[in-house]
Amino acid sequence: MRSHGKFACILICFAAIVSVSSWVFAASEGRGPWEETTPGRWESLPERHVGGTDNGISVEVTMPPGMGVSYRYVGRREPAPAALRFAVDNVNARGNDYLPTEAIFPASVTFVFGKDSQKLGARARIGLFFQQLWRGFTPSGIRLTYAWGNGLPVGSMYRLREEETVFVVAGPEEVGKTISANRRLGDDFLAAYGRPPKGPVTEVRVSARRPSREKGPVRASITVRFPAPPE
Repeated sequence: MRSHGKFACILICFAAIVSVSSWVFAASEGRGPWEETTPGRWESLPERHVGGTDNGISVEVTMPPGMGVSYRYVGRREPAPAALRFAVDNVNARGNDYLPTEAIFPASVTFVFGKDSQKLGARARIGLFFQQLWRGFTPSGIRLTYAWGNGLPVGSMYRLREEETVFVVAGPEEVGKTISANRRLGDDFLAAYGRPPKGPVTEVRVSARRPSREKGPVRASITVRFPAPPE
């Protein structure tokens, strides 16, 4: 009888392992072609639910301080309109959105024009390299970031870095709401850099972050459809 009991316990444990493995595999499959990572060197992955396809992603996260997640899709796409939807129940109040070292958004989407760049001198490029060596590397190329800001007026457009422009689509006053926006990437690029892009979008990044110095968790959801469905 005792041997039968041990055997039963082994079967139960094996079933539990298979069940957990299947869940992990299913969660991995749910991302589709999107790669998952932490956006910062010192952050941990939060509780999250994600579904990704070739033309978009939906993410829901619950982030205590010190946690964050980033999803990356690599593929060439013409700068067509993109449909974005954000919902956030708190902001990161302790940083300055104008400073690259402090601009950590609770929810953001970045479109990378990897074949495009600004003319920067050798000294600026070297300085940028060593900054990113410590803080983490940003994608190469010009970037348009649509962010749930932490304090700047909604509708703001500003140059966070020489090759990254931020568009603030929501802020503290919109906390608790769902914000939807259709963005014409070609028009936004022209507004930011005074000329059309020289090439396609080569990468899309979706990010949600909660710095360790903040108090309490943030619940956020982000949905991207690119290209946007026909209206």
